[in-house]
Amino acid sequence: MFDWMKNHKKLIAFTIFMVIFGVPLIIHILFKLHPNVDFFVAEWTAGELLSYYGSILAFLGTVILGALSLYQNQIIKQESDKRTALLEQREHESNMPRLKLRYNGSQGNLQKMQLEIENISENIANDIILYDVKLLSANKEVLWDKKSAIHLDTLQANNKISIYLGNPALSENNCCFKMKMKCNDKYGDIHSYKIWAFCNTISCTPHFQIEEIKDTETP
Repeated sequence: MFDWMKNHKKLIAFTIFMVIFGVPLIIHILFKLHPNVDFFVAEWTAGELLSYYGSILAFLGTVILGALSLYQNQIIKQESDKRTALLEQREHESNMPRLKLRYNGSQGNLQKMQLEIENISENIANDIILYDVKLLSANKEVLWDKKSAIHLDTLQANNKISIYLGNPALSENNCCFKMKMKCNDKYGDIHSYKIWAFCNTISCTPHFQIEEIKDTETP
């Protein structure tokens, strides 16, 4: 409704103008015409008709004030919803663990990489699972995937833990390691992440990136 009113401001303004000024003018003209046109011979006086029209205007004024009140309440609700969403986001961010994953050594050509997960927040991370661990070629071909998920129990705030991938050595450049991770925060809410690192050469040092995602997949 309010969107329609916003898109038709000129029409609404014209209608209001006609209701306030046009109708009294028409009444005035009709009373001027009635000596020559029998149909317009008044059974009401001009004062009675204008009084009736004034009641209509009062009614319309009440309707308009009600519409403005509804519009104001809608604006207030929108602002309240924004504040609620912002507070929920802040609550989510304050309670979620923030994790960092870094390369911590390997054998030649990144074989059997050792990674380190660090909890850089003040919140505990429980039931950590790394799954869907893959090594992809530049053409998105799967060169290797880890058959089983990696399970970790608990990572306290500001603590670190090491994991081993057991991957084969790289045999070509421009590869990419990809994996997913889940963990629970202190309230038991599940957080999901995607992790990736690009390897331009077979002997480079991969830099892993983590991004939280909305993911309902069960590993």
